[in-house]
This record gives sequence, structure tokens and C-alpha cells, in this order.
Amino acid sequence: MALIPPHTLIELTGIASLEPQPLPSWAQKVLKQAPYVIVRRGKQGTQIPVGIRGFIKSQRFAAFLPRNQWRKLIGPQQALTYLPKLAQERAQLPAFIKLRKIMPLFDNYDWGVSGSLQFELVTGLPVVSLTSDIDVILTNMPPLSHQEARALIEQLQAIFPAVHVDIQVVSGQNGFSLEEFAQQRATTILLKTATGPKLVSDPWQF
Repeated sequence: MALIPPHTLIELTGIASLEPQPLPSWAQKVLKQAPYVIVRRGKQGTQIPVGIRGFIKSQRFAAFLPRNQWRKLIGPQQALTYLPKLAQERAQLPAFIKLRKIMPLFDNYDWGVSGSLQFELVTGLPVVSLTSDIDVILTNMPPLSHQEARALIEQLQAIFPAVHVDIQVVSGQNGFSLEEFAQQRATTILLKTATGPKLVSDPWQF
């Protein structure tokens, strides 16, 4: 049974199959406008752990979706293909301006965006704000040294520095912050896994 990677957006065939019910009223309103949920980390069997996001950060709801109850899967990398379709006034937001500027830096990587940028690009709902960060997902990454990671982070932050870029290196359900790895502030680093966060000394070995 193939696992669906975290940060994948799922277009639903309907919201009645989501559990638990009833959903919060804000979630019902959002899903009526854009029937999409986001895959969360966690065990995947007959049900997939998903999250529902609203227009503001406090509007988040964890739910479960029966396997195969969807119309379409859109990963972080596929979300970038929606960028040319973005409305002109939304494209002028700082996060989208910086996204276009940093794209050449990732030419040699498998990457995409998650978070609010992914959600707005795919659904068309205006969830990106003037202060939104960019959440980048890197996959199939060869291990980087601390120096190489710092160099990439510094290059990114030098471009349109008002917008921060959070980079998460993801392998399967595991993921860690490239910025945290680059900073070397501790001998261990937080690794997000399907069973919860763990502190590890070498995140590239998981």
C-alpha cells in the first residue's frame, strides 16, 4: 500500500467521509469553497491522517480520511506548476515575489512549496498574507555538510530578506529543518517522524 507523503494536498470527492464529524463551522465553510485537506505525518492504513486549514493560523483541525476517497493528489513540487495561473494582484505579495526570485537556486534539487503558498496556489483561496514565510520542501536530497547548508541558507536570505524561507528536508514521513542543521546550535537536531518528534545526531541517516 503506497504511502502518501506529508504535505500532499488532497482534493476531496466530498467532506462527509472525513472523521470526526461534525467538523467545526469554519472548516465546513472553507471546504465548501475549496475541498482540499493536507496529509499529516502518522500511520497510514485504511485511513489517512489529514489536516484542514482555514484562513487564519488558529484555524487548524486534525481529521482522518478513508483511503481512496479523493479526486486528486497535489504534492509540493506540483504546486509550483500553478504559479503562472496566480492572479496578478496576488503575485505582488512579498512571499510570491521572493518565490519567483529564489527558484533558480533550486534548479538542481527536487523541491516544492508547502504551507500557505501551496494552499493558495492550488486552491486559489487568498491565505497568503503580507508577512507570510515561504515553506520549502526538499526531497531526494544527498547529505549536505553544515557549511554547504549554511551557504544555501545565506544565499536564500540575501534575496528579498524581508521574507523568511523555512526549508524542510523530507524523506518519506521524516523531515528536519535545514536551517536548524546549518546553525549547529546543539549536538542533536529535531527529526519529525510518523510517530512523533525525535532528537537525532545525524538527520541524514533517517
